[in-house]
Amino acid sequence: MVPLISSLAYGPLGACQLPRTWWKALTRNAGILDDEYPDMTDNGLDPRVLHALNLDIDTTLAYLRENMPSYLEFEAWILEQRGDDFWGFEQQDAIVRWNAFIRARRHRSEKIEETYTDTGLPRNAGIDSATVLNSLQDLQLFYKRDLSKLSGNIVPLVATIDFGPLGVRQLPRTWYKILLRAKGLLHPDYPDMTESGLDPRVLRALNLDIDTTLNYIRENLPSYLEFEGWVLEQCGGQIPAQAVDEWNDYLCNRIHNDAKRAEIRATVGCGDISSAVVLNHIEDWHLAHQWLLM
Repeated sequence: MVPLISSLAYGPLGACQLPRTWWKALTRNAGILDDEYPDMTDNGLDPRVLHALNLDIDTTLAYLRENMPSYLEFEAWILEQRGDDFWGFEQQDAIVRWNAFIRARRHRSEKIEETYTDTGLPRNAGIDSATVLNSLQDLQLFYKRDLSKLSGNIVPLVATIDFGPLGVRQLPRTWYKILLRAKGLLHPDYPDMTESGLDPRVLRALNLDIDTTLNYIRENLPSYLEFEGWVLEQCGGQIPAQAVDEWNDYLCNRIHNDAKRAEIRATVGCGDISSAVVLNHIEDWHLAHQWLLM
């Protein structure tokens, strides 16, 4: 299984990559992580995020493998290991610098070549962002390797804050949910086109007709790169940049109302968190963890 929690994802402790490291360790332990995805290479992001949090790698891996914890249980364990030091200036500054590194990271030429080959991205695309290329590679490998093998009710682990080459947050998640729904695989707790939901709203931000988009994905079952190509055609070769910037800013700073916060707290048992990004993440991960342990 391709790990679709991206390096951009973070939980209540605020550290990017940590949820992906957790998920890779658990799915490797369960014997379902795609062989192409190592969970602890020497220079990889998994050991580096643990170093950034001053966690011992062997101890952390042993905890994850022996306990198969939920994500919130994992973060609670981290706080037990670190104590009050975690909330000190030095550690919080390290997390800020780590997150900035993750978001700004660029791939070296050989990794760019590998990713372009895996995804079919045109050689003249000019994209070297590790965030974009890694997400696109995950989506493409999922499409090639996992989509035809999946069964049951799948929790969508592509996040609202994820984006592809067009730079539109939520768009990969919307594609993913429509695709899963079309194949009868989407978890029933996840509607893909409620009137006020984010799925139709991201399409409206791009001036896309909702029914036309739904029909295109349902009838053609395109890869994500094919979908973005179609979106660009519908937009006349250029997306509405200002509208997309405003949309992305809204998504990253969105706050859930009291009712929604209470609903998610009842599901996952988290504290009083208001950030829609964090709440939606931990709800997805909670349900995915339940599926993994079934």
